[in-house]
Amino acid sequence: MDFDKLKQWMELAQKYQSGDFWSNMMNQSSFAQFMNDTMDTNGGPSTAENHQPQSSTTFPKIDIYMTDTEVTIVAELAGYEKENLHISVSGNRLLLKGTSTPLIFGHAVLQERKEGQFQRIIELPEPTYSNQIRAKLHNGLLTLTYNRKYFQEERVAID
Repeated sequence: MDFDKLKQWMELAQKYQSGDFWSNMMNQSSFAQFMNDTMDTNGGPSTAENHQPQSSTTFPKIDIYMTDTEVTIVAELAGYEKENLHISVSGNRLLLKGTSTPLIFGHAVLQERKEGQFQRIIELPEPTYSNQIRAKLHNGLLTLTYNRKYFQEERVAID
């Protein structure tokens, strides 16, 4: 068990225990940062034995764009095929999972490209349903697009 991670978790729990609980829950940036810092989404740290550089970034790299009417997520997935990708959504959380097979078999002298299994949870700017997302994999880029539901301010009547 990693006691540093446990200590960080305990400090975070104490922070939420004191003060205004709901304000802290609604502002989950510290929790998200804790999860990014402590959860291993890259399949573990790289070792010198397989000559992979150690990286603090998550895989796959993504961009999220918003227009007045839609949200677009672009993920770099070079070497992955659509048959080996799994995409699911729950509210404003998008799960990307996949696996690839090595293109060349042999002892890697240098290996910077990600191969094998991955899993990443992405916080979407607005919630959606899986049947609302359009997905396309082209030239190593996975593009996910869905229409915004909350792009227009709606007035609330007062009784």
